[in-house]
Amino acid sequence: MSVIDLPPGIGLVGTPLGVFEAPRGSVRLSTIALVSAIVLGAITWYLVSRHPWRRGSATLFALPIAYALLAGVGFAIRRARVAVTRDGVRWGWIAFGFHQSASKIVRAHIYRDGIALEAKQGSQWFLAARDWDRFDALVRQVRRSELPIAEHAGKAPLRQRLQSYGRFLDLLLIFAIVGSFATVLWAS
Repeated sequence: MSVIDLPPGIGLVGTPLGVFEAPRGSVRLSTIALVSAIVLGAITWYLVSRHPWRRGSATLFALPIAYALLAGVGFAIRRARVAVTRDGVRWGWIAFGFHQSASKIVRAHIYRDGIALEAKQGSQWFLAARDWDRFDALVRQVRRSELPIAEHAGKAPLRQRLQSYGRFLDLLLIFAIVGSFATVLWAS
């Protein structure tokens, strides 16, 4: 007996069958991007403060903020997790997340390179294999969650693969690192 005695699915998220994170390389890249954007931004601000009336100082002051924000968003997104429960699928963090309940999922389409969760209303939610570590275990847990499943032998359709943010996010993080370094060179 517990202090709160609720039937399953009413107000409380079920016990996760599996919780999945981003690949370690992507998490490491996001950490490197955030630290380098902050450190190189501080160096840029120091160099700008020595010559504040120089042409382009306002831009040199603002660019490190933009790069740090890009890296911060990438850092936060790479720390989000996917949890598969019998109540549905949840993407997010401990305090904030998005939940696709099992009652709203018409079918889980399992492809070689991802899983598309088809909702009764709205678009499909695509979980790409390259965005999540241990994708084979993710597929097993989706099967275990008793969602209606449709197996497909090939790759997911292009419209679903375009929802994958992994490569684009990694490119943004690399852009933040290179941009921060270029801004320091411009300021010196």
